[in-house]
Amino acid sequence: MRILFFIVAVIAMIIFSAPVWASLPYCNPDVGYTIWLPQDWTEASADYLDSAERARMPWPVQGMAPDWKAGYVNADGRGCSLLVEVKPGRKMQASDISNFNRFLIRSLTRSIRDQARLPGDPVTVFKDASYFKDKKTLRIETEVSRDGETKLNLAYIVYTRKGMLAFAASVDPGDAKARRAVDEAVLSVYLDDKLRY
Repeated sequence: MRILFFIVAVIAMIIFSAPVWASLPYCNPDVGYTIWLPQDWTEASADYLDSAERARMPWPVQGMAPDWKAGYVNADGRGCSLLVEVKPGRKMQASDISNFNRFLIRSLTRSIRDQARLPGDPVTVFKDASYFKDKKTLRIETEVSRDGETKLNLAYIVYTRKGMLAFAASVDPGDAKARRAVDEAVLSVYLDDKLRY
């Protein structure tokens, strides 16, 4: 009986530790968080962050002039990236977060609907919004089409004691693996004591 219990325990340990082997932690002490990323991802260079700021990609939460503090890219440098911006502020109560989420989603859908576009301007379509209460994280999905190319933009607001961390990623609409990798990475974020909600 003991041998059977030992075998079951070893198998369970292997199964439950597999996701840990498949990801790597990246600590950002300047901002105050640790994030677990797929093994084929790495930290983005300062040049990459600068070029992302100059690209003027329409992100639903960041506005027209984001100030990326960190970023992560998959190894081949194509296909997917995850960018991080700090939005200082105060700790919000649960009701404030709920009201802000509603306001943000309403404002976003209204601005997309009422947007005047010139030829060649990107076309943005609101897809979905979800709030993960246990992670204090709002996730917004928009689809952006420009010059015949369509990207799925994923924006996340992580509420902290000192404001918010905004994460943004862009993936191909049909790339479920990249989308899942971004979701798992952002929802794995562990905040330092100074930021933890």
